[in-house]
Amino acid sequence: MIAIGIIFFGALVLLFAGINKEEARLKTLASVIFGLGGFAIWAESKNIINTDQLFAWVPSGMIAFNPTAQVISAILAFMAMIVVNLMPAVNRKGMDIVGLMMFSVCGGILMVGAQHLVVLFLGIEILSIPLFVLAGSEKDSLFGNEASLKYFLMGAFSTAIFLLGAAFLYGGTGTLYFHEMLLRTSFSEHFGEFPVLVKAGLILVSVGLLFKVSAVPFHFWSPDVYEGSPNRIAAFMAIIVKIAGFAAFAQLLSSFAPMQGWYSTWMLPISIITVLAGNIAALVQNSYKRMLAYSSISHAGYLLLFLFQPIQENFQVLGIYLLSYGLGTAILFYLFDKYAKSEDKSVNIFTGLAFSNRLDALALIVATFTVAGIPSTIGFIAKYQLFTSAFTSAPWGVFIGLLGSAISISYYFKPFRVMFKTESDSQPSIQFSWSNACLLILIASILALGLFPVVLNWIF
Repeated sequence: MIAIGIIFFGALVLLFAGINKEEARLKTLASVIFGLGGFAIWAESKNIINTDQLFAWVPSGMIAFNPTAQVISAILAFMAMIVVNLMPAVNRKGMDIVGLMMFSVCGGILMVGAQHLVVLFLGIEILSIPLFVLAGSEKDSLFGNEASLKYFLMGAFSTAIFLLGAAFLYGGTGTLYFHEMLLRTSFSEHFGEFPVLVKAGLILVSVGLLFKVSAVPFHFWSPDVYEGSPNRIAAFMAIIVKIAGFAAFAQLLSSFAPMQGWYSTWMLPISIITVLAGNIAALVQNSYKRMLAYSSISHAGYLLLFLFQPIQENFQVLGIYLLSYGLGTAILFYLFDKYAKSEDKSVNIFTGLAFSNRLDALALIVATFTVAGIPSTIGFIAKYQLFTSAFTSAPWGVFIGLLGSAISISYYFKPFRVMFKTESDSQPSIQFSWSNACLLILIASILALGLFPVVLNWIF
């Protein structure tokens, strides 16, 4: 809750302070607010600070953060800080775009801590509604307007499905609290049969959340929305929505642990199809940005494997994977935004990068390695832990996940074919900037956490 308070009130201050100021002048302040919110909730997870008295009025049965959920909330705030700091500001007055991003992060944190279906619904809407606007923030772009409309329609559609499922769950269990749902389903398991309303409700609620995380076959909006949205907003959606969506999904399904054997029968095929479809589709893309969109879909397939094991006991595994995914994806979107040209958005934009800008070339290599799960990076540690923990309950899913990871190398490594060519108009110079400093920190973090994974135990 402390992070929500800091980021929400910080957003209000920024909106008023930036009415007649260029966004670039206040972008650093926005990064600081995100950083303070993330550090505060992380420090609370380690009992460095305690805000229980400050938020004693919050119903603990509706919103509650265990230590790992607090760390995932901190990751949300830090990833938003990275996106805001890395990506260039818009060339106009007003802090409305950054303010909406901050409100959206508040919704994501609310989703992570939700212990009640109404709170989860509110978190989803607070996360999504600013993104409907942000996707079309480039008003003169036809593709941006199309992305905004598609995202709005699919968001409304998934919300309707989610609410219908929530109504069924309430009808089948008589409660909207997650912990009471766990008690009711445990009682039903004792008699060997789960109510039909609960089964139907869980399917519909899961479909609503699968839309949010863009899992196949509910993914069709994702590539078009990512490609049409401004690069900064596409990066924000790819990272923030994925982290918040899967953390909330895991919290919800942990309340239906007695039904894990039942929902695995239909969710495992979704995971397998998502991994294969995302990787195969990414393999044939010409646009690097669209390839990143399909890559995000494939990662949703990997993350679904987490749901087929005891969730609360392995929640740290989910947090590590989301951290590795966020770090790598942020760098790749930043480099695409920096080098993309209006006439060419393929991997050819990185031609000669190894000679023209060695820092960016190193960042591209490290980020590619971590999203592909190559050893010596945090991405390898994350995939290894995820597949190891899921192997007992979903061996076929892990096998397909390994196959998908092998396929992903083919398209992730495409830039390497051209980045060592000498054809480039750029000059080999590296100047100090906050973006370059942030890039160095990200590179060091990915390598340090991959080479010394014991640090992850300290973080989580």
